[in-house]
Amino acid sequence: MADEGVKYFPLYCVLDEKFELIEAEFGLKAFAIVVKLYQRIYGEHGYYCEWNDDIALMFARQCGLSNVGVSKCSMDPLACADRSSQSGRPKNLIDQVVAASVRRGIFDKELFENYSILTSRGIQRNFLNIVRNRKKVEIKGEYLLLSDAEIRGNVVIIGESYVRNAVSYVRFKQSKVKESKGDKNITRARMIEDFISSYPKQCNRHLTELAYCNLVRDGKETEENLIACAKNYAESCRILKLQERFIKNAENFLQYYVFEEYLPGKYQKPRVETKNSFNDFRQNTYDFSKLEEELLSN
Repeated sequence: MADEGVKYFPLYCVLDEKFELIEAEFGLKAFAIVVKLYQRIYGEHGYYCEWNDDIALMFARQCGLSNVGVSKCSMDPLACADRSSQSGRPKNLIDQVVAASVRRGIFDKELFENYSILTSRGIQRNFLNIVRNRKKVEIKGEYLLLSDAEIRGNVVIIGESYVRNAVSYVRFKQSKVKESKGDKNITRARMIEDFISSYPKQCNRHLTELAYCNLVRDGKETEENLIACAKNYAESCRILKLQERFIKNAENFLQYYVFEEYLPGKYQKPRVETKNSFNDFRQNTYDFSKLEEELLSN
C-alpha cells in the first residue's frame, strides 16, 4: 500500500470557495480535517481512500477528535439523531465535514455513494503529475474521473469494465437510470468517432475530443450539427483542392468556431469557375487591307 501512495502532495496557498465554505460552516478544525483526509488519500493509494463507519472511527481517534461533535447536536438531540449514520452512530465533527465536503464537491459524490471512497478530479490529476516518472501506475477504471487527454502514458487501467471517452471513464452500473446515462456517454464516444472520421485531416484525438465535448457540454452546438460541419468542410476542401497544410486542425476548427460557416442551412458549396486557356488573351483588331498595302509598298 505504501508503494501506491506518495510522500507529498501540493496544497495551494489560495484555495477555492468550497474550502472557505467548509471552514465557515464548521470552523478552523474542519480545514484541518480536510487536510488530514488529503494526507490519507495521497499517502495510501495516492488517488483515493476508502471511507466507512469503521474507518471514520479510527480516523477520528488518530486525529484526537473522536469525542468532538457539532454544537447543534449537543443542543438539539433530535437534530443529532437526524444526522446519524446508517449504523445508528451519531455523527461527530469528522462525519459532518466529510458529508459537507461531498455535498460541496470537494470529493466526488457519485463515487462516494457507489463505492464508499473519497477522491476527486483534482486529486487524481495531482497524483498522476507526482508519479509521472514511475514506470507504471495502476488505476482502477471504476474510480477514474479523468479524461483520456489527462491520462499519462505510464497509467494502466485495471478493474471493472469501462468505456473511455473524452469526458470521463463511463462506469457500468446495475441500475437502469445509470445504465441510460452510460449509454448516453457511449453514444457520445461513437459520435466523436463519426466527427473524426468525417474530418478532412488527421486529428489530434485528445485535443479534438476536448474541444468537441466542451462545445456539446456547454450547449454551444449539437453533436449532429458538428458532424455535419465536418462533412461540409471536407466537401469544401475537396472542391477547392486544398493542400493538407492549408486545412485547419480539427481542434482549431472547433474551439475558434470556424465550424459555424459550415453549419447546415448556412453552408454554401463553393463554386469553382472553369477558365478557358484563352480567357486572358487580349484580342487585337487589325485593318488587314491597310496592312496589305503597306507590305506591297515596301
